[in-house]
Amino acid sequence: MKQVPEIDFIITWVDNNDPIWQKKRAQYVKNEHEEMNSQARYRDWDTLKYWFRGVEKFAPWVRNIYFVTDNQKPEWLNIDHPKLKWVKHTDFIPQKYLPTFSSQVIEWNFHRIEGLSEQFVYFNDDVFLIKETKPEDFFVNGIPCDLPCLGPLYPEDDFSQILFNNIKCLNKHFSLKQSIKANPIKWIKNQPLSGVLKLALYGRRDSIPNSVSRHIHTSFLKRTFFEVLEKEGELVDKTCNNKFRTCEDISQYLIRDWQIFGGDFVPRKPIGRAFETSLMNNNDELIRFLSKKKGKIICINDTEYENNFEAHKKQVLEAFEKILPEKSDFEV
Repeated sequence: MKQVPEIDFIITWVDNNDPIWQKKRAQYVKNEHEEMNSQARYRDWDTLKYWFRGVEKFAPWVRNIYFVTDNQKPEWLNIDHPKLKWVKHTDFIPQKYLPTFSSQVIEWNFHRIEGLSEQFVYFNDDVFLIKETKPEDFFVNGIPCDLPCLGPLYPEDDFSQILFNNIKCLNKHFSLKQSIKANPIKWIKNQPLSGVLKLALYGRRDSIPNSVSRHIHTSFLKRTFFEVLEKEGELVDKTCNNKFRTCEDISQYLIRDWQIFGGDFVPRKPIGRAFETSLMNNNDELIRFLSKKKGKIICINDTEYENNFEAHKKQVLEAFEKILPEKSDFEV
């Protein structure tokens, strides 16, 4: 019998309607960066139960699910489920960083979660499993599945500054040319033609232009967190001391890129797609992708540009109900 590797899932969630959380946030809200901390970052689409239904149906092999919240949980969640580990911020984030309203602070401390496996997959609460998966979609022989994607970095918004901070840090520790030279087959395998052309364009230089991250799931090795902290602990500490996202932060995508440029990845084509709800229309590709299960994973990203929230929410919930109508054991 084939042994299933020990892979855990992490999902983060916040209940923005919680009066205790609202009161706590209000004490610090005057210092937040408006664009990067808008209400869209916390708005609830009532889709969380479909995340758990998807995991139960499409990833029964997962070892544990770490449900990370600020001491919050939906009333319907079965916290006695043997695979579910309800983790509060106070359980793993150092007290000096609390309270926090920045996802980046939470993410930079995942390695501190007690019992978390060396191999784990991180999901935002807008990233869902919608088709059968297998461990090899995420890790092969203990190495994360990923695919490098290079490109220019356009300063379109304040989030671009965080990406710039990440790339600036990567360029201190890695040479793009040497990373490709060390693992040429990994870098070329499974690349689309556009990816090969970008490697030819950028790969002759030491400097990394931009490592494009796909907003779906991320496969992590816990050891990479410790490695980055050893090399850039001061930079991580500076990010974790911010109560809200700021332009001076570095994000968890730095850890993912650290794995790639260090050669800790197995080349694998993306198994999912990301969509923005603000771009939905009457004949919508998001709904078709979801209802017809055109990939294994979907990201349904809410942004501050969403101006038809209730209508779009109704469409999304109806599509989920078609593919995942049955209550999971994670629901009481």
